[in-house]
Amino acid sequence: MKKLLIILLVLLLLGGGGAAAWWFYFRTDPNAPPPPPKPPEYLSLTIPERSDDSLVINVVKNGKIEKHFFFKFTLIFDAPEKRDKASKLMPALINDFNQELHGLMARKLVEEIEDNSKRIDLLQQQLKKVCDRRLGPDVVSDVSISNMEQAE
Repeated sequence: MKKLLIILLVLLLLGGGGAAAWWFYFRTDPNAPPPPPKPPEYLSLTIPERSDDSLVINVVKNGKIEKHFFFKFTLIFDAPEKRDKASKLMPALINDFNQELHGLMARKLVEEIEDNSKRIDLLQQQLKKVCDRRLGPDVVSDVSISNMEQAE
């Protein structure tokens, strides 16, 4: 009987310690504010898909190649479904990027912009419009120009 009482007392202490640990450490506070919403997870695709490649745009004037532009783009998405939709249409999107860039880079307006950041902003706006035309509005969150080099 004495052993049973000791075992019962030890179990009562262990149970009380476990209950106290739950009460003070693991119980959620009912007055606590709700946790902040999870920030959106941004997904991306790169154009061209290989990291060692670049999209080359040649500017032709008077029948001769005057300049070469080498681009790398990153398309940023806010949902995996939108990224999957864009990856399925990637060849058509690259073709649209080629057409738009060939038309833009040969224009006098783009050539006269001396500030490279203004030129990049213009290109990003136009390429975002291209993405909206091909994929639908607001599928691509942002078009980022990862790299832009010019060669004569």
